[in-house]
Amino acid sequence: MDQARRIALLIDTATTWGQGLIEGIANYARDNARNWLFSIEPRGKYDRMMLAPTWRGHGVIARITHADLAEQLMSLRFPAVNVSWYSLAEGVIPRCTCDERAAARLAAEYFLGKGYRQFAYCGSTLRPNYHDRFGDEFRQTIAAEGYPCPAFQPEPKEFAALDSEEQLQQLSRWLSDLPHPTAVLAFDDVQGRQVTEACAQAGLLAPQDIAVLGGEHDELSSRISSPPLSGIDQNPLEVGFCAAEMLDDMLSGRDLVEFNRMIPPRRIVTRHSTDKVAMQDDLLAMAVRYIRDHAGENFRIEDLLAEVPISRRAMEIGFRKHLGRTPREEIRRARIERAVCLLCDTDWPVTRIAAACGFDRPELLTRAFRKELKTTPSDFRKRGARPA
Repeated sequence: MDQARRIALLIDTATTWGQGLIEGIANYARDNARNWLFSIEPRGKYDRMMLAPTWRGHGVIARITHADLAEQLMSLRFPAVNVSWYSLAEGVIPRCTCDERAAARLAAEYFLGKGYRQFAYCGSTLRPNYHDRFGDEFRQTIAAEGYPCPAFQPEPKEFAALDSEEQLQQLSRWLSDLPHPTAVLAFDDVQGRQVTEACAQAGLLAPQDIAVLGGEHDELSSRISSPPLSGIDQNPLEVGFCAAEMLDDMLSGRDLVEFNRMIPPRRIVTRHSTDKVAMQDDLLAMAVRYIRDHAGENFRIEDLLAEVPISRRAMEIGFRKHLGRTPREEIRRARIERAVCLLCDTDWPVTRIAAACGFDRPELLTRAFRKELKTTPSDFRKRGARPA
């Protein structure tokens, strides 16, 4: 084992994202026999973090969210890696984080795949002077499909001066003015939970009137939201692992392969806040619901037609018009979504997962994964869940 090195982790410990980052960093140190001693304190997501003036160590992994921390790390010249979406100290301190633009595109594809044609974006009201590339990419992706995407963008200082109830009322009025149903992407789960609360105050139903997706997945925020909040799994384990790998290279004097390393998001974690098929044709919606409810079964198109009173031709035309894919492609998509959940949430072997997702043989699951996700089930699992 190499000599002990002190590593400061300026990362929040209160969210699923922060906890996953820390776990990924610890996994890297363990898997590579690095004798790292971690300096870490309990912190909230919006705590203003700084290195203690008396701290003496070897390297830092930090969510650099304000200029003072960026300037402190640059002046101290510790090897450091930024794991935040903020691009402070860009070109000086390397960065490893979830690819925010890829996360936004994943959200857009998710809503479009559910049949939504009305969209909106709720940005963070807690990040003044922040360039929201995540929101920009979502709105641009939706616009490229030919749909408008209004955003909730109150004046930051005026909004911050309101108490929490006044803020909720302003958000409720904005939601009430949207056409229904609308798919709303929120910057994060803090904002997403505020949207579900504002829906309740405005007498709107989620997901029937407003489907709400959080830009990250936080277990606690999801569970205490009413209804439980869907979110984007930003792959914090892999981000932490890769950030630690970058820091290790710097500590060892090796050149970085990538100065800015963007890790793709892992999946959408679907909870009740988006659990709706948004299609005006009731029979097509019934067909999509049947497919998703029976994704674990090895059923055929004929079985679907026996349950839904629609002709095969009408169903083919309707699926292509509203979803942009055939019923067979929708079945494969639903099975892959189920397989993704089982790969993330269980330790089942791939053979068992394939059987539980309607695939006769594991090779068919692997083939479908390669076609849809450009990876294999085993590699997908390794990417976000290092072995214990």
